[in-house]
Amino acid sequence: MRLSIAARVLIACTTLMVLGLMLLVAGFAVNENVHTADQRIVLLSEALHAQDRQDRAQDQLRLDVGDTTRSAERGATIPDRRWATLVARARAFAALPVAFPAVQHRREIAAIMQTRRASRDFVANTVHVVTIARTRPDLIAKTMPRFVASLRRLEASRARTREALTLAVMEAADRNSRESRRRTVEVLFGGLVILAIIAAMSAWLRHRLVKPITVIAQRLRAFGAGRDDGAVPGVARRDELGDLARGLAEYRDAVESRRAAERRVDFLAHHDMLTGLANRLLFESRLSHELMRSARTGDTVAVVVVDLDRFKAINDRFGHAAGDRALKRAADLLSRCVRSDDLVARMGGDEFAIIQVARSQPAAAEALLARIYRAVDACDADDNATEPAIRLSAGVAFSEPGQPGDELYELADTALYRAKADGRHTARFFNKDLREQESLRLRLARDLEHAIASDQLYLVFQPIANAGTLAITGYEALLRWRHPTLGEIAPDTFVPIAESTGLIAPIGAWVIAHAIAAAAQWPEALSLAINLSPLQFRADGLADELRRAAAAHGVALSRLELEVTESATLLGYQRDEVLATLQAMQADGARVVMDDFGTGHSSLGNLKDFAFNKIKIDRSFVAAMGDHPPSASIVRAIIGLGKSLKLTIVAEGVETDAQLARLRRWGCDQVQGYLIGRPSCDIQATTMRARVGV
Repeated sequence: MRLSIAARVLIACTTLMVLGLMLLVAGFAVNENVHTADQRIVLLSEALHAQDRQDRAQDQLRLDVGDTTRSAERGATIPDRRWATLVARARAFAALPVAFPAVQHRREIAAIMQTRRASRDFVANTVHVVTIARTRPDLIAKTMPRFVASLRRLEASRARTREALTLAVMEAADRNSRESRRRTVEVLFGGLVILAIIAAMSAWLRHRLVKPITVIAQRLRAFGAGRDDGAVPGVARRDELGDLARGLAEYRDAVESRRAAERRVDFLAHHDMLTGLANRLLFESRLSHELMRSARTGDTVAVVVVDLDRFKAINDRFGHAAGDRALKRAADLLSRCVRSDDLVARMGGDEFAIIQVARSQPAAAEALLARIYRAVDACDADDNATEPAIRLSAGVAFSEPGQPGDELYELADTALYRAKADGRHTARFFNKDLREQESLRLRLARDLEHAIASDQLYLVFQPIANAGTLAITGYEALLRWRHPTLGEIAPDTFVPIAESTGLIAPIGAWVIAHAIAAAAQWPEALSLAINLSPLQFRADGLADELRRAAAAHGVALSRLELEVTESATLLGYQRDEVLATLQAMQADGARVVMDDFGTGHSSLGNLKDFAFNKIKIDRSFVAAMGDHPPSASIVRAIIGLGKSLKLTIVAEGVETDAQLARLRRWGCDQVQGYLIGRPSCDIQATTMRARVGV
């Protein structure tokens, strides 16, 4: 079992006392002098220890005051209990006892008294600065110099006191040595032994106590200032200093763990868990900062909004785990393409955003997009067949003076919307034309809400004829909008607006009711084709709505042809509901037509999963088949495919006799287009023109 520091010091002091008693044999007078000198040395050492204790109390009080005032300057709320504790500790520090050597010299007394005055001054300034920090945090900076000055005076006074006490120890030893030499050789020998022991104790104290305490204090100050200069020394010691070192080490580890947890919490609050990218909160903060900074530097801030094309289809076909992998791949791809000072963020779902600050815009943004799309192509080439291909659409907007961040982001999102509308896997920049188009779109969206009530919507009917005889077999109902000030609005313009704003449901119901009401006036041999938007299937009861409208006007369901695009059968998690609705209508006698066949991404898969009654060849193939051999081959292949599946084939967009002749030769069943008849409110006129054409 190892002895403690106190036990070692006690043993050393006892040894000195024993040696002094042995010297009594040489002479009582010498013994008295030596004993007196020894006692003074012990008392001076205790005075030094008292100074050390007060130093530690002073350092701790200074650190607590510094931490509290800094927190108050940053606006943190400090509990009243903490203020009261600081004031109480300051007053307790002033009341700490001061050890006086038994034999008092004027120099020592003066130094100790000066230290006491400096302590009272330091305590007064401490209480003052704590009071100011509590009541007027804005005056801390003005009050702090006075506090620091009193601290420095106290430290200087303590240094002088310690120097005086140390000097007194040395003088006592030296005086004892001189007196011993004057009397006897034995006393001289004894004095030399005592001096040697004292020197050894001083070296031991310095090496084993004072120096480790100094290093521990330095480590503690560095850690308090946020710097970690290494491990706390003395942890392996088995004495009081070792206990202190281990306690400080545990405290440091606990604080470091707390700081690491705080850093982790801060990271999670500002980053996306799945991809590790910045989240919307950090993106908005960074965008606001960059916009303010660009106002001073003259740089241009570009916001690039990136969206994964057909991400829902990836989730539906490959599962959510594959969707998460696709998001991670996209995040890694974007991170590799941007510069080090750009920010990539995941805004939610499959949408990402990039902040790019540059003086040379739009060149920098164009270069970034070029890198992104090159990386996408390279990624698709490297990935194995088990991973779905990544396709990205992007919208870019550039900052203008005084523009808020949310507006800049919305403009980039508008450009992204245009990129998707233009075919996906492409990028668009927000410009003046897009601004005008967006303004028009917003106006149309607002006006479309009142179009039904204001009788601005109306239907026209385009005939569908037998390809061989050109006899009219039915009509397709087409929706039109006559705006009171803008005139006729093309369906390609207002139908997407209706779908994006949710107005397609009431408009679709209006079309169904009015188209069936019109068909009730036709000969029963004529069919009615109604286009259904994919979004109409999201509401329950579409089949019941069609049944009620047909029953209300006495129109047999067998006369209805429900035209759906391939996108209607690719609604992800609603695919089964869409097919169930179509099958229910087929069971009631209605026919289901796949419109715009050939323009989707899984046409043959749709034909496999659902028994359509008709296929309509998209007008783009019919228009191009005269001078574009691949288009002609596609039309001919679709007709052959329909024949093999026993489906009726309708060719849209027939406008010339040459097109009609070729379609007849290939065996197309029905045709539709301007050659047969233009859309009109009056079906009698279209029927007459068709017969004249025969």
